Amino acid sequence: MFPQKSSVTYCTPASHQPPPAKELAGNVDYPNLNATDMSARLENLSPRLHDCFDSISMNKQQHFALATNHRDGGQWWGMFFGYKKTDRMTVDNADYKLQCEQTVNILRYADNNVLLVALGDGRLQAWSTYSKVRNAQSPYCLFLIGEETAHKAPINQLYVFKSEPQKAVSSCLENILNVWDLSGADLCSTYRARSAHTNKLTGLATSATSSDQIVSCDRGGCARLWDVRASLPSSTCLYDDKSHLLSFTCAAWAAPSELQGNNFVYLGDYDGNVHTLDIRVPGKLQQTDSYFEAGHVSHLVVNGDHLAVMSNLPASVKISKVNKGHEIIYTNENTHNRLTDAVWSNENTLLTIGHGRKLATHKI
Repeated sequence: MFPQKSSVTYCTPASHQPPPAKELAGNVDYPNLNATDMSARLENLSPRLHDCFDSISMNKQQHFALATNHRDGGQWWGMFFGYKKTDRMTVDNADYKLQCEQTVNILRYADNNVLLVALGDGRLQAWSTYSKVRNAQSPYCLFLIGEETAHKAPINQLYVFKSEPQKAVSSCLENILNVWDLSGADLCSTYRARSAHTNKLTGLATSATSSDQIVSCDRGGCARLWDVRASLPSSTCLYDDKSHLLSFTCAAWAAPSELQGNNFVYLGDYDGNVHTLDIRVPGKLQQTDSYFEAGHVSHLVVNGDHLAVMSNLPASVKISKVNKGHEIIYTNENTHNRLTDAVWSNENTLLTIGHGRKLATHKI
C-alpha cells in the first residue's frame, strides 16, 4: 500500500544536497531548481543602452537626449543619455547619463538646455544638462532644477511650445492636462484641466507661432481646442465623430503657410489615415489622406512642408509634401519591431527609434 502521509511520499531525498543559493547560479547538477537559480542571479545594474529605445529629443544646439528602458521580468527601470551627435551612441561616449529607479517614458528639450523627463510613476523632472558656469572644464553635467508629481498616472504626452520653449504641456492616462512654466527656474503648473476628454486622450499638438492654444484628440474621434489664457479650464470642440467610425491616435500642428496661416492641424487614426482640420471651421474635416493599408498612424512629425507619418503593426515610415496634396516622397517599411519616437535632425533627415533596429536614419 502507498504511504498514508503525502509528506513522506513527496519529501526531498537525503541525497539531494544542493550548494548555497549564491553558488547555485549556473550549476548544471541541479537543473530542476529554476526558481532558486533565477533568484540567485544578481540583477545586472551596470549602465547600458537597453533594448527598448523609448524617447529621443534634440535642442537648438543639436544635442540629443535618448531614453532607454529595461522591461524584462518584474523590475522595470531606465536610463537617459546625452550626445553631441547620433552617428555613434554608446555608454562610453555619452556626454551625460543617469540611471533611474523608474522607467523613463518621454524626454523633451526645453529652453536653456533644460531637459524635461517624464518618469513611469507620474513624476515630471526638469534637468539642466549644460552649464559652463557650473563647470567650465566639463560643461555637460546634470543638475536637478525641479520635480513635480502633478499626474497620478504615467505621462503619455509631453510637448514644448516652439514659440515659447519655457512652456510645456503634458497629459496622462487619466486624461489630466497640465501646462508647465519653467521661466522661474522651477517647474510650475499654470493651467490644469481634469477629465479633458471622456475617452482616452491619445494626442496633443502645439502651435509653432503661439503658446496659448493646444489641440487634443482622443480614441473616440473627438478633437478639442484649449486656450490656456482662460481663467478657468475650458475647451472648444473642433470635431466629434458622431458615426463612431473614427478613432484618433496622434496629432500635429501644421507649419504656418501663406494660405492657411497657423490654423491647420493633422490627426492620425487607427485606419492608417491622416485628417486635416482647420481650427477656424469646427465640425468639418478639410481632407482625409490614406497613408497605410495595414497598421495605425502612431506618430506625426512636421518639418516645414514635409510631414513624417509613422505607423505600427507593422512599423513603417512615410514622408510626404503637404503643399503638393500629401504626395509621398519617401517610404521605409519594417524599420523597427515597434516604433516609439522620432525627431527631425535637419530639414532632410528624420531619426526614428524603437524596439529592434533601435535607431534608424531616413534621408529625403
